[in-house]
Amino acid sequence: MRANSPAGGVSDRVYTVAALIAEVNTLLEQGFSGVRVEGEITNASKSGRGHAYFSLKDDAAALDCVMWASRARHLKFELEDGLAVLALGSLTIYPQRGRFQMVVDDIQPQGLGALQLAYEQLKKKLEAEGLFAVERKRPLPALPNRIGIVTSVTGAALQDMLKILRRFPNLEVIVAPAMVQGEGAAAEIAAAITRLVESGRVNVIIVGRGGGSLEDLWAFNEEEVARAIASSPVPVISGVGHEVDFTIADFVADTRATTPTQAAEMVVSRLEDQERRLVEARGILLRDLDRKLALARSRLSGLAGSSGLARVPQRVRLLRERLQRARRLGPALRQVFSAAATRLKHATRGLQRLPARIAAGGHRRLLVSRKEQLSQLMGARTARVRARIDAGERALSHLGPTKVLERGYSITSLEGSSTPLRDAARVHGGQTLITRLARGEVRSLVRNATTNTKTATADPARQPTLFDTIEEPGAGSTDQGANDD
Repeated sequence: MRANSPAGGVSDRVYTVAALIAEVNTLLEQGFSGVRVEGEITNASKSGRGHAYFSLKDDAAALDCVMWASRARHLKFELEDGLAVLALGSLTIYPQRGRFQMVVDDIQPQGLGALQLAYEQLKKKLEAEGLFAVERKRPLPALPNRIGIVTSVTGAALQDMLKILRRFPNLEVIVAPAMVQGEGAAAEIAAAITRLVESGRVNVIIVGRGGGSLEDLWAFNEEEVARAIASSPVPVISGVGHEVDFTIADFVADTRATTPTQAAEMVVSRLEDQERRLVEARGILLRDLDRKLALARSRLSGLAGSSGLARVPQRVRLLRERLQRARRLGPALRQVFSAAATRLKHATRGLQRLPARIAAGGHRRLLVSRKEQLSQLMGARTARVRARIDAGERALSHLGPTKVLERGYSITSLEGSSTPLRDAARVHGGQTLITRLARGEVRSLVRNATTNTKTATADPARQPTLFDTIEEPGAGSTDQGANDD
């Protein structure tokens, strides 16, 4: 190959391809280093190693560009076809293919700023995936009692939130510290959320920080943080910046609070609502119990003056005496049966000593007749006695002491005595009373006893109590029917 001389002639120097490209690159680097080129991105792509490849074009020409991974990883936005940008870099020739290209060191979008563009791009992407959908958002628990907070431990936002949450001393608060701005903040925030979820100790997570510029809040616009919030099974409240600040975390979170303080208020307000409901329910319950107690007292007062109820002790005593008499009939009947059996045995022996012709005659018929009469008589007598016993037991089962206890009465006696108390004069301070109820007993210690100055016998019109002894007319009589034959 012959090259032209400086004077327009042909140079005698011969270049290799590599040497020629290297010399041209030297000239390009000297003359076109740090150039700015504006144009529209086309054919944008990214290699597996993170290098970005694209072309810048205008109406008349196109320029191949490359942005190495060491620079591309710092871009806040994605390189998209049709995006108008201003690129800063140097011109060079790619030796392996001999292609003229621009090595881009920095690139800025035209119109929107880089951060705003990145924000809009990520928002559009996550919204298309359904991460902002209302149906995937989880409600806050009705009784949140363990709160996880992801924020900076040195920021004022943490103290503002703790001040609100301390209104409930039993509320457990776990702080997962993380950087909230600067390089690496997004990774720390996402890791803190994951730690709280994996601990299993919280049922609400607050992610927040105080206000600032778009750059200060940028960590909450990172895709890493958004996906950590979306994948959390624990409901997440986002409280970032001020009311006018909207971050990607706000859109992905289950609930958005305008400030960190409002995020804490959301938790406390649910607890206050439950506390208010409990107070109202307690008031309703107490009023209902008072109403039922007043009704029960009224019914008890009505029963206390009932004449039929006053006669119950007398009827119980009469039935108990009848039952005792009926029980005493048992031995008497056994004696009657024994005497009859003895007479029958003697009669049988007498018959055996009679001649066969007499035994086969009228005496045997008489004996059979008497035996049948005796059997009928004893059967009838036994039936009458059994009927009286059954009637007494039925009456006692309805009017016995245990049935009376089932209707709300009780029996009180001194400890060590089975005799029911009827007079307060028998009770002295320091003694123990045993009150028997339908189910169980109550032991009471007497502090002092008040006696009525009027005796029970002073008022002849007084109604008998449950344990007054009233003699039944004819109670001392005995049952004569047992000696009927």
